[in-house]
Amino acid sequence: MGLLNPANLLYALSIAALIAIYLRARSRPTIEVSSLIIFEEAPAPVANSRVLRLDLPFWLEALALGALSLALAGLYFRVYGSADGHRTHALVFDLGAAMNARGDGGTAFDAARAAARRVIAKAPEGDSFAIVTYALAAGAAGAPTADRAALNRILDGLKPTDVAANPAALRAALVDARAADTIDLFANRPAPPVIVEDAGLSAPPRFHRAGASAANLAIVSLDPGVPRASLGRALIRNFSYHPQTCELEITAGGRAVFHSGFIVEPRAELVVPFGPVHDGGLVEARILTRDGLAADNVRYALAPSIAQMRALVLSPDPGVRDDLARILLAINPNFLVTAADPNLANAFDRRQHFALAMLHDCSGAGVAADARLYIFPEPPLIGDKWPPLVPVAGSVAAAEMRRRAGVGELATPVLLGPARIVRLPGWMEATSEGGGAGGRDEFALTAAGRARAGEVGMIAFDVRHHLLLDPDRLDALLAAIGTIRRLIAPPDVMIEPTGAIVTTPVFARATLVAPDGSRRTLTPDRWGRVRFQPLLAGRYTLAGGGQTISIYANYYDAGESDLSGVAAPAAAAVSRPPHAAPAPAGARHFHARTIGTLLAAIALLLFMLESIVLARRAARWSARHV
Repeated sequence: MGLLNPANLLYALSIAALIAIYLRARSRPTIEVSSLIIFEEAPAPVANSRVLRLDLPFWLEALALGALSLALAGLYFRVYGSADGHRTHALVFDLGAAMNARGDGGTAFDAARAAARRVIAKAPEGDSFAIVTYALAAGAAGAPTADRAALNRILDGLKPTDVAANPAALRAALVDARAADTIDLFANRPAPPVIVEDAGLSAPPRFHRAGASAANLAIVSLDPGVPRASLGRALIRNFSYHPQTCELEITAGGRAVFHSGFIVEPRAELVVPFGPVHDGGLVEARILTRDGLAADNVRYALAPSIAQMRALVLSPDPGVRDDLARILLAINPNFLVTAADPNLANAFDRRQHFALAMLHDCSGAGVAADARLYIFPEPPLIGDKWPPLVPVAGSVAAAEMRRRAGVGELATPVLLGPARIVRLPGWMEATSEGGGAGGRDEFALTAAGRARAGEVGMIAFDVRHHLLLDPDRLDALLAAIGTIRRLIAPPDVMIEPTGAIVTTPVFARATLVAPDGSRRTLTPDRWGRVRFQPLLAGRYTLAGGGQTISIYANYYDAGESDLSGVAAPAAAAVSRPPHAAPAPAGARHFHARTIGTLLAAIALLLFMLESIVLARRAARWSARHV
């Protein structure tokens, strides 16, 4: 029992007003005296009385006012179950990668689906079910319904993904389901008690464990090395508590470069060298041994191209030209680098076409190149006929790098030199961010994207005084190398992790084919880019605008891939938060039922009783006693 709005208890002050009225009325009592003046009343020849003398009408009025005050305050009772007699149920499913773990009777999700059908079959006719899922985010699989055939169709359409289940998504799914009378959670691990508490549930969900402990091997990482120069390496991890045999096959460009079996020690990692690969391109590693989870048994990487390419480095500073040429040759030793001063008229042959042009503190007008990297781009000049590709809005005397793609927030910001503030066009994406040293402003420090004219990159900070080769500023060098690699990467092949937002320009409507064969059409934005989120490991094909792009999605997560700690399935095991009171049998959610109408009826009855008492008193005694 409680009040919807405790502030409404101020209505109970009406009882205090009633007491004050009685004190005032009864403090100077009157008596009958002989008098020739009809109906005249005289004060009693006694001292004023301050004692409150209570009678039956007072108690009736006090009870009536109290009932009205509680009705206005919103008195309610906690009533378990649904108001219409039919209960609502929520079925919450984990769609993380671990639900694809294979067992003797199928996958863990097959067991969860069968358990959900048993829960639906045992429920009384008329009860409705809502199906909520979570992995990277929470979502509803359909509107709540009591149609059993529709529920079975929804269950048949659910499929686990190759991403790790996000704790925040689990919390959101429980919040979405908390209006139901009962909540059933189907996952391979119970929900952490803190998440159940944060969801604000009236009772803990009934947990149905799906899957069992299984041995699993995973490819943690794949480094293709440098073609014809250095070995590649694959890192294999054994998640079981006993030695595992592993058969590993690695191909490059469709040709096998490694195929062998070995034993991985319990709970250990093994580095497997291979190669060197012959040419740049796609490198694929695959575990052929059957284990608990298939999604982490394949991994893709892109070996850098070693084909001869012409690169142009323009800078008014000879030290910058030398540093940039060294970085280019470290990325690809077969680069044919031309370094020149843009202020000299005949420093290079302007009729040549370059694969990459690195333009430091200059415009690069008249340079023919497939890809351009603007370093410390110059502000717009008076008389420019065409707007710059990377418009400069301002500058700072010193900048600091705070975030970098693939790493996130840096533990210690990297202090850089002068930097330009660039307004990124919509077709470019920042690969590192920061701001002015000691300030709170934020802007992109490195970025890359593809326009119709070709690939374009940007490094906003100045690289003079050998800044990129400073060992204390390693993050600046890694951001620059990552940007250069994006510019020279093949445009028809991409390697991305599952769950990431993939953005690629196609400049037309495109058809996306997922690894499971499903298709959907993507519409580009105003800059010609399409976006999608790969949720399955494997190859995606994007066809549109006269081009075909292959996107390879890698999956690995230590928590989801570790199947050794999953206990045997337990029927309807309940996950309870600490100190949680047991819920009433057959009910999991309460409803607030107000009783204002009942209280108002009681108050009206009390007023009627008081009227009867006063009428009888007036008939028996006199009007002044009423």
